[in-house]
This record gives sequence, C-alpha cells and structure tokens, in this order.
Amino acid sequence: MTDRIGEVIQVYTTRFLAQSDNLLNPPYFGSFVRAESQGMSIYGLVFNVYETSIDPNRRAMAFGIEREELLKQQPQIAEFLKVEFEAAVIGFNDAGRIRAYLPPFPPRIHSFVYPCSKQEVLDLTEDLEFIRSINSLPGLPVEELVAASIRLAYRERGSDRNFLVRAGQEIAQLLKDEYEKARSIIRRISDGR
Repeated sequence: MTDRIGEVIQVYTTRFLAQSDNLLNPPYFGSFVRAESQGMSIYGLVFNVYETSIDPNRRAMAFGIEREELLKQQPQIAEFLKVEFEAAVIGFNDAGRIRAYLPPFPPRIHSFVYPCSKQEVLDLTEDLEFIRSINSLPGLPVEELVAASIRLAYRERGSDRNFLVRAGQEIAQLLKDEYEKARSIIRRISDGR
C-alpha cells in the first residue's frame, strides 16, 4: 500500500509508537490509524506527535530563521530529524468485523501504519464504544482526544448532526459522575465544528 504513514517502533498492549514516513506531513492529533500485523488490522487514535533529532544525544539548535528558509538553505538538516507518533489502541478487525476492544496481541515492531479509510472510521465510530476505551487508558489527554476524534468522525460522516447528538449522549452517560469532564469534551466538540 502506498498510503503508508509510518512504521511501528515500540509496542504495548494499549498503545504503539511509530516513526512517521513524512517529516513534513505527520498524522494529525486525534486521527484514526491502523497497523497491519500478523494478518490483523489493529486500530488506534493518534494522541501524541513529536519531532526530534535522530541522535538522542544531540538536540536541535535554533538558527533564527523560518523553518522553510532553513530547509532551503541547509536541506541536510531534514536528514537529522524524525517525526514519531503514538496511538492508543481502540480496536481491531477480526475476520472482517471491527471489534471495539483490545486485540489479542499488539502490532509487531516494524509493522506498517496507515490512515484509516473513511469506511473504517465510520465502522469504528458507529457504536461510539471507542470513547470508553479512550477514557479507560491512563496517561491520555482524554478530553482533547475524544473531542478531536469525534470532530473528525463528524466530518467523515458528512456533518451528520444525529451522530453528534448520539456522541453527546454517549459522553454524558459514560461520564455521568464526571460532569465537568463531560462538559469540557462537549464544549471542545462544539468549538471545532
């Protein structure tokens, strides 16, 4: 597949880290991705993207000019940088059916990562179970991630208002004991439409 966006370089049961194939166009925060591993598609939501030096002992240094100009003047600098992104696992494809829970195994190191197709995003967000998965994983920016992924799914669904209503109801039910958190997520969804 030519739409590959990265390669898995570290795995955990609930998340994976990938190095991006494109320094200039990394995946967006909240985007849906899939890692192909051992004949299975494992789905995730991008929750962290960062650019760093390829040498962990050398930090990038300031040059005092805009990035585009710097890369024109010194294109070799791009060879010393890398973009990595982390994705929270939200489901997997089991014999053609998307399951909205953790797969039996994480993707393997060196598995390729692709953006999810429109149909995969629709399938992953149909029952909104992925919101529960995000909320249960420790260390995630839950409010921002849920809102960003709902906004993306809303756009993929052709701005379907019924989807937003269902998402709001799911958030309210799931976070009924965390009113401020639920309110914060719904506000962030509304602001970004």
